[in-house]
Amino acid sequence: MKITKYMTGPIQANTYLVCDEETKKGFIVDPGGYEKKITTQIKDENIDLQYIILTHGHGDHIGGVESFKKDFPGAKIIACKEEEPMLKNTIDNCSMEMFRRVITIDADILVKDGDSLELGNTTLNFIHTPGHTEGGMCIYADKHIFSGDTLFRRSIGRTDFPGGNFSEIINSIKGKLFNFPDDTIVLPGHMGETTIGEEKKGNPFV
Repeated sequence: MKITKYMTGPIQANTYLVCDEETKKGFIVDPGGYEKKITTQIKDENIDLQYIILTHGHGDHIGGVESFKKDFPGAKIIACKEEEPMLKNTIDNCSMEMFRRVITIDADILVKDGDSLELGNTTLNFIHTPGHTEGGMCIYADKHIFSGDTLFRRSIGRTDFPGGNFSEIINSIKGKLFNFPDDTIVLPGHMGETTIGEEKKGNPFV
Protein backbone atom coordinates (compact mmCIF):
# COMPACT_ATOMS: atom_id res chain seq x y z
CA MET A 1 0.00 0.00 0.00
CA LYS A 2 0.97 3.59 -0.54
CA ILE A 3 -0.15 5.75 2.38
CA THR A 4 -0.16 9.54 2.38
CA LYS A 5 -1.01 11.48 5.53
CA TYR A 6 -2.71 14.87 5.47
CA MET A 7 -3.79 17.04 8.38
CA THR A 8 -7.30 18.35 7.86
CA GLY A 9 -10.15 20.12 9.59
CA PRO A 10 -10.35 22.66 12.42
CA ILE A 11 -8.03 20.76 14.77
CA GLN A 12 -5.83 19.21 12.09
CA ALA A 13 -6.77 15.56 12.53
CA ASN A 14 -4.84 12.96 10.57
CA THR A 15 -6.48 11.99 7.29
CA TYR A 16 -5.00 9.12 5.30
CA LEU A 17 -5.16 8.48 1.58
CA VAL A 18 -4.36 4.84 0.91
CA CYS A 19 -3.81 3.18 -2.45
CA ASP A 20 -3.21 -0.43 -3.48
CA GLU A 21 -0.33 0.35 -5.80
CA GLU A 22 -0.84 -2.56 -8.19
CA THR A 23 -4.56 -2.08 -8.83
CA LYS A 24 -4.74 1.69 -8.08
CA LYS A 25 -7.84 1.19 -5.92
CA GLY A 26 -7.90 3.40 -2.87
CA PHE A 27 -9.69 4.77 0.16
CA ILE A 28 -9.65 7.75 2.51
CA VAL A 29 -9.64 7.37 6.29
CA ASP A 30 -11.24 10.07 8.47
CA PRO A 31 -11.54 13.19 6.29
CA GLY A 32 -11.79 15.71 9.11
CA GLY A 33 -12.02 18.55 6.63
CA TYR A 34 -11.83 19.09 2.90
CA GLU A 35 -8.31 19.30 1.52
CA LYS A 36 -8.06 19.98 -2.21
CA LYS A 37 -4.59 18.43 -2.31
CA ILE A 38 -6.13 15.02 -1.60
CA THR A 39 -8.46 15.30 -4.58
CA THR A 40 -5.56 16.49 -6.73
CA GLN A 41 -3.40 13.53 -5.71
CA ILE A 42 -6.21 11.06 -6.40
CA LYS A 43 -6.73 12.48 -9.89
CA ASP A 44 -3.04 12.94 -10.71
CA GLU A 45 -2.24 9.35 -9.71
CA ASN A 46 -5.38 7.91 -11.31
CA ILE A 47 -6.52 6.37 -8.04
CA ASP A 48 -9.88 4.64 -8.18
CA LEU A 49 -11.34 5.84 -4.88
CA GLN A 50 -13.57 3.08 -3.57
CA TYR A 51 -14.28 4.02 0.03
CA ILE A 52 -14.35 6.81 2.60
CA ILE A 53 -13.85 5.03 5.93
CA LEU A 54 -14.75 6.61 9.27
CA THR A 55 -13.16 5.29 12.45
CA HIS A 56 -15.82 7.16 14.44
CA GLY A 57 -18.35 9.94 14.18
CA HIS A 58 -16.82 13.02 15.80
CA GLY A 59 -16.84 16.18 13.73
CA ASP A 60 -13.07 16.39 13.42
CA HIS A 61 -13.12 13.06 11.56
CA ILE A 62 -16.18 13.56 9.33
CA GLY A 63 -16.12 17.23 8.34
CA GLY A 64 -14.79 16.61 4.83
CA VAL A 65 -17.04 13.72 3.85
CA GLU A 66 -19.64 15.78 2.01
CA SER A 67 -17.10 17.58 -0.17
CA PHE A 68 -15.17 14.43 -1.03
CA LYS A 69 -18.43 12.71 -1.96
CA LYS A 70 -19.07 15.54 -4.42
CA ASP A 71 -15.62 15.00 -5.94
CA PHE A 72 -15.96 11.19 -5.94
CA PRO A 73 -19.66 10.30 -5.91
CA GLY A 74 -18.93 6.62 -6.46
CA ALA A 75 -16.99 6.26 -3.21
CA LYS A 76 -18.90 4.37 -0.51
CA ILE A 77 -18.92 5.63 3.08
CA ILE A 78 -18.05 2.92 5.62
CA ALA A 79 -18.63 3.10 9.37
CA CYS A 80 -19.19 0.71 12.25
CA LYS A 81 -22.82 -0.25 12.76
CA GLU A 82 -22.68 0.76 16.43
CA GLU A 83 -21.60 4.27 15.39
CA GLU A 84 -24.66 4.99 13.26
CA PRO A 85 -26.46 6.97 16.03
CA MET A 86 -23.40 9.19 16.55
CA LEU A 87 -23.18 9.98 12.84
CA LYS A 88 -26.73 11.34 12.95
CA ASN A 89 -26.63 13.07 16.35
CA THR A 90 -25.35 16.60 15.78
CA ILE A 91 -24.98 17.27 19.51
CA ASP A 92 -22.93 14.18 20.31
CA ASN A 93 -20.77 14.43 17.18
CA CYS A 94 -19.78 18.02 18.10
CA SER A 95 -20.10 19.22 14.52
CA MET A 96 -21.66 22.57 15.42
CA GLU A 97 -18.85 23.42 17.83
CA MET A 98 -16.21 22.56 15.28
CA PHE A 99 -17.71 23.78 12.01
CA ARG A 100 -20.53 26.16 13.04
CA ARG A 101 -22.86 23.93 11.08
CA VAL A 102 -24.52 20.59 11.73
CA ILE A 103 -23.13 17.52 9.98
CA THR A 104 -24.87 14.20 9.66
CA ILE A 105 -23.61 11.18 7.77
CA ASP A 106 -25.52 8.35 6.13
CA ALA A 107 -23.10 5.46 5.77
CA ASP A 108 -23.42 3.30 2.66
CA ILE A 109 -21.86 0.29 4.38
CA LEU A 110 -22.18 -0.49 8.09
CA VAL A 111 -19.67 -3.05 9.28
CA LYS A 112 -19.36 -5.04 12.48
CA ASP A 113 -16.43 -6.48 14.36
CA GLY A 114 -14.59 -9.05 12.26
CA ASP A 115 -15.97 -7.97 8.90
CA SER A 116 -13.58 -7.56 5.98
CA LEU A 117 -13.54 -6.13 2.46
CA GLU A 118 -11.20 -6.72 -0.45
CA LEU A 119 -9.60 -3.69 -2.07
CA GLY A 120 -7.53 -4.80 -5.01
CA ASN A 121 -4.85 -7.04 -3.50
CA THR A 122 -5.41 -5.66 0.00
CA THR A 123 -7.81 -6.96 2.64
CA LEU A 124 -9.38 -4.44 5.00
CA ASN A 125 -10.25 -5.91 8.39
CA PHE A 126 -12.60 -3.99 10.67
CA ILE A 127 -12.14 -4.10 14.44
CA HIS A 128 -14.81 -2.69 16.76
CA THR A 129 -12.94 -0.82 19.49
CA PRO A 130 -15.45 0.94 21.75
CA GLY A 131 -14.30 3.30 24.46
CA HIS A 132 -13.74 6.66 22.78
CA THR A 133 -17.20 6.27 21.26
CA GLU A 134 -19.60 3.33 21.33
CA GLY A 135 -19.00 2.51 17.69
CA GLY A 136 -15.36 3.42 17.33
CA MET A 137 -13.38 1.08 15.13
CA CYS A 138 -9.92 0.45 13.74
CA ILE A 139 -8.93 -0.83 10.31
CA TYR A 140 -6.15 -3.37 9.84
CA ALA A 141 -4.57 -3.63 6.38
CA ASP A 142 -1.18 -4.85 5.26
CA LYS A 143 0.56 -4.71 8.66
CA HIS A 144 -0.93 -1.28 9.46
CA ILE A 145 -3.68 -0.33 11.91
CA PHE A 146 -5.60 2.89 11.35
CA SER A 147 -6.51 3.42 14.98
CA GLY A 148 -8.63 6.58 14.87
CA ASP A 149 -8.96 7.94 18.40
CA THR A 150 -8.61 4.59 20.16
CA LEU A 151 -4.82 4.39 20.44
CA PHE A 152 -2.28 7.18 20.10
CA ARG A 153 1.46 7.31 20.47
CA ARG A 154 1.94 7.09 24.27
CA SER A 155 -1.71 7.98 24.81
CA ILE A 156 -5.32 6.94 24.24
CA GLY A 157 -8.51 8.62 23.10
CA ARG A 158 -10.54 10.71 25.52
CA THR A 159 -13.40 8.97 27.28
CA ASP A 160 -15.27 12.01 28.65
CA PHE A 161 -17.35 12.56 25.50
CA PRO A 162 -20.82 11.01 25.00
CA GLY A 163 -20.39 7.27 24.55
CA GLY A 164 -16.93 7.25 26.08
CA ASN A 165 -15.92 4.62 28.61
CA PHE A 166 -12.44 4.25 30.09
CA SER A 167 -12.62 0.55 30.91
CA GLU A 168 -13.96 -0.20 27.43
CA ILE A 169 -11.16 1.62 25.63
CA ILE A 170 -8.55 -0.17 27.74
CA ASN A 171 -10.22 -3.50 26.96
CA SER A 172 -10.30 -2.61 23.26
CA ILE A 173 -6.58 -1.85 23.24
CA LYS A 174 -5.38 -4.73 25.41
CA GLY A 175 -7.88 -7.32 24.22
CA LYS A 176 -7.84 -6.56 20.50
CA LEU A 177 -5.11 -4.23 19.26
CA PHE A 178 -2.36 -5.71 21.42
CA ASN A 179 -3.04 -9.10 19.83
CA PHE A 180 -1.39 -7.90 16.63
CA PRO A 181 2.37 -8.40 16.09
CA ASP A 182 4.69 -5.92 17.77
CA ASP A 183 5.92 -4.59 14.42
CA THR A 184 2.41 -3.61 13.32
CA ILE A 185 2.46 0.10 12.42
CA VAL A 186 -0.22 2.18 14.14
CA LEU A 187 -1.52 5.23 12.26
CA PRO A 188 -3.64 7.24 14.71
CA GLY A 189 -6.18 9.99 14.25
CA HIS A 190 -3.91 12.51 15.98
CA MET A 191 -0.17 12.80 16.58
CA GLY A 192 2.51 10.65 14.97
CA GLU A 193 2.69 7.00 14.06
CA THR A 194 3.84 4.30 16.42
CA THR A 195 3.87 0.50 16.65
CA ILE A 196 2.02 -2.03 18.74
CA GLY A 197 5.29 -3.08 20.37
CA GLU A 198 6.18 0.48 21.35
CA GLU A 199 2.78 1.00 22.95
CA LYS A 200 2.93 -2.25 24.87
CA LYS A 201 6.23 -1.12 26.38
CA GLY A 202 5.72 2.60 26.85
CA ASN A 203 2.07 3.68 26.85
CA PRO A 204 1.39 4.89 30.42
CA PHE A 205 -2.37 4.35 30.13
CA VAL A 206 -2.16 0.63 29.45
